[in-house]
Amino acid sequence: MKPIDLINLDLYPLDRLETPAGHKLVTSIRDSLELDGSCTLPDFVTANALQAMRSQAISLADKAYSGPTSASPYFFNYDLEKELDIDVDRKHPLRRKGKRNLRQIAADLIPGDHLLSVLYCSDLMTQFLSRVLDKEVFRNQDKYQSLNISLQNEGGCQQWHFDTGDMVTTLLLQSSESGGIFEYYPRIRSEDDENFEEVRKVLDGISNRVKQLHLRPGMLSLFQGRNSIHRVTEIRGSTCRIQAILGYATSPNVVGSTKSSILHYGPRVALRENTR
Repeated sequence: MKPIDLINLDLYPLDRLETPAGHKLVTSIRDSLELDGSCTLPDFVTANALQAMRSQAISLADKAYSGPTSASPYFFNYDLEKELDIDVDRKHPLRRKGKRNLRQIAADLIPGDHLLSVLYCSDLMTQFLSRVLDKEVFRNQDKYQSLNISLQNEGGCQQWHFDTGDMVTTLLLQSSESGGIFEYYPRIRSEDDENFEEVRKVLDGISNRVKQLHLRPGMLSLFQGRNSIHRVTEIRGSTCRIQAILGYATSPNVVGSTKSSILHYGPRVALRENTR
């Protein structure tokens, strides 16, 4: 399939963004992002494309790596911790670790002819996101982090956390029988204020500002994860939750740290990078 065959163009005219229908789509997405930092696009890919993407993802499941089993909302942002005197506060959000139970398939293990790769590498996607953000969007250039598939079996979850990028683009390929709900607090922090007290309330389960997104297979989600804390609740049932993370950036030639890739994708990354 070509990229144009994967997207439900009747609902989402990515090939006609200059038309009134294209302008309406972009405006509605911008409005949703402005309102609460997220936007979901149901049935973004066609039924046939979704079925093939799911099957291809399952065929790669044995290549997935579990990575860390716990992490703070800030993952491993040691620079932020160094800036603050938190030694006396063991319950500070920077020191609070939550359970993380998922496996990830790195980009270098996803064949270029798999439909997820075809969609991710399509200019339709970068042009669409550029229009939504009103700035040029590029594909992440990291050989491991650019395109990922996340697998969560029963008991799987992801802890409350922030992302490093301004916009996170995901595509749900398969939902669990129950659980696996995406929860978030939109714009809880800013560049000028980490708002640790509100973060603490979220971690303590007493915040009344947490929202939920009930994602469905085939749904594309755009989410401002850098300043919005979020998590995936525990999976229940025997059906694996499968989600693709499509890495885009507003700067060219973006790559992640090798240390992070080793942590999330396993010793093979260290071996590969050390032999270069």
